[in-house]
Amino acid sequence: MTLPIALALLAAAPGSSEPVATARSAPARPARNYVNFRLGPSSASSRPELCLEVSPIELVGAEACGTGSGFLHHEPDPEIAHFRAKVTLASWKTEIGWVQPRVGFGFAELQIGEDAPGFFFGSAGPTGVETAGPELGASIRTLLPVWGGFELLGELNLAAAYFPHAQELVQPQSTLQPTVSFTLGFGF
Repeated sequence: MTLPIALALLAAAPGSSEPVATARSAPARPARNYVNFRLGPSSASSRPELCLEVSPIELVGAEACGTGSGFLHHEPDPEIAHFRAKVTLASWKTEIGWVQPRVGFGFAELQIGEDAPGFFFGSAGPTGVETAGPELGASIRTLLPVWGGFELLGELNLAAAYFPHAQELVQPQSTLQPTVSFTLGFGF
């Protein structure tokens, strides 16, 4: 009776040809990021830019970025807020984590005074201090898995928004507004 049990145990034991997972083994695929929060400098504002991104689909995310005007502060500082979809084009494993080029499209809101509720695509708003328009961009993102499904993230974003009513603002602005931002944060 002991010989069949011993043979069964030997047959069930992993052979030397099977890979053994270790704590240092890196995942073969990039971490699946569902939600992330980042902050950092932007050329569109004198305040730090805050970004919240959700990704209900693995390669597609919806992102909102701005200074928090209207709920975190009530200063009428000029800013451009961004509301865009982002699509991940590829993902490369490097020594610093997963590097992902991305494209983004959506709309942006240019404000040079106190923000009123809503977006004004066809005018300079009721007080002449805000307008909205389409935006296109590209970015490069790095994800570094740290523990239990959490990642540290960094993203360099280049975008350009077109505001057809920017010259109607109380302080006329250029209709084409390019922006550069670099944000760092965490996600899961």
